[in-house]
Amino acid sequence: MITVLSALVLGASGILAGVLVAVALGVVPAFRGLPPDQYIRVHRLAGQYYDRVMPPLVIGSTGVDIALAVLADDGGRVILFSAGAAAQLGVSVVSQLANVPINRRVKGTDPLRVGLDWDDPRDRWARWHLVRTVLALCAVLANAAAVAIHP
Repeated sequence: MITVLSALVLGASGILAGVLVAVALGVVPAFRGLPPDQYIRVHRLAGQYYDRVMPPLVIGSTGVDIALAVLADDGGRVILFSAGAAAQLGVSVVSQLANVPINRRVKGTDPLRVGLDWDDPRDRWARWHLVRTVLALCAVLANAAAVAIHP
């Protein structure tokens, strides 16, 4: 059971980290390069697919990490799986408290009515995205270490 769960959490946390890194390297610079009206349209389009997949992936992977921390019989693995869970919980908290509210505001903005006084959220969104990307990378590294030290 631990072997199957370990493979599952390693895959899920790897996908999470990979997606967030890809967004940081490709989507964030693309967003920054667009005029505000186009940014709003593209953000809406991109977000509709991420929003369906990423929350369940983060929550599911966190739950598997918690299960592995409980099931592990080695203190080092307990700590590492717990660290993975904590880091992924951090991804969820940052997403829900920082990025999601910005996403909602962008999605609620009429791209045809963006004026010079528009409070452009791209830099704030990118900073919070970087925080959750680092947390996701910490999670996958903790999970990989826990799997690697299997007795």
